[in-house]
Amino acid sequence: MGRDPSPRREPGAAIDWREVRERLARRNAVLAQTFAGRGPWADAVLDRRAEELAEPPPALDGEGAGIPMLVARGAEMLYGLDLRHLGQIVPMPRLARVPGAQHAVLGVIAVAGRVMRLFDLDRLCGTGPGAGTEAEQPGYAVVLRTGGRPAALRLREVERVADIVPPRTPAPAEAGPLVRAIAEDRMAILDMAALLDAVKT
Repeated sequence: MGRDPSPRREPGAAIDWREVRERLARRNAVLAQTFAGRGPWADAVLDRRAEELAEPPPALDGEGAGIPMLVARGAEMLYGLDLRHLGQIVPMPRLARVPGAQHAVLGVIAVAGRVMRLFDLDRLCGTGPGAGTEAEQPGYAVVLRTGGRPAALRLREVERVADIVPPRTPAPAEAGPLVRAIAEDRMAILDMAALLDAVKT
């Protein structure tokens, strides 16, 4: 259910470029609706997308297939986040601060009737500034698919969605436990399992 119905390509067979283009067009159409502000992804659509993304796309020219990622920018860094772990993406909602909250928590927000903590991704990764007015700046809230207590990330800019092949070389230790690898354009590819663990605490 929810998988691409096209038959599996036999080894050595020619690539059906029409099939590839149609598959990419379907994917881009769904993503375009989200970023055009015509409403958040419904859970049913997200479930179907997750199943589709779990099916590896055809490899082109012998190269490994990339992972669909949201490319977004914080105050300090450019990040790559695996789309399978993301829900709604909305302009920054009204923020209610929580006295005594941990440093990375900006406060709480409400998205689609659910109240959740909003984390500053730069602070989670250890690169963000101290507490101040930066939380009031415009940006986006990216809701995580945590499977439990809801949480969202605050990002300054949402740039694009792209298929990215993470570098095999792991990130240096000084990048922190949430960064899996550093791409050539200095984009931090996040370890989503570690990130989800961090926001559950």
